[in-house]
Amino acid sequence: MAFLRHPKPIRRYLYTTNQLERLAKEVKRRTKVVEVFCSEEAAEKLLYLVLSELDQAWGARRLRGFAEIQMGSYHADRTQ
Repeated sequence: MAFLRHPKPIRRYLYTTNQLERLAKEVKRRTKVVEVFCSEEAAEKLLYLVLSELDQAWGARRLRGFAEIQMGSYHADRTQ
């Protein structure tokens, strides 16, 4: 219920697990193609590449409601 302390426009991004589910699905999809890894390092490298690709894609997204909140100037204990 702590997400209720955040402004309404961003609550749905904080409350949902859609991005976590999407991340797990993407990792599963990418590792399923390979089937057998030659070493643990190969699996770690693939995981790193998948995560860095998703980080770049999601980092470029502009989420509605976050533009109004400047880094460091917003505190979760304030209600709007």
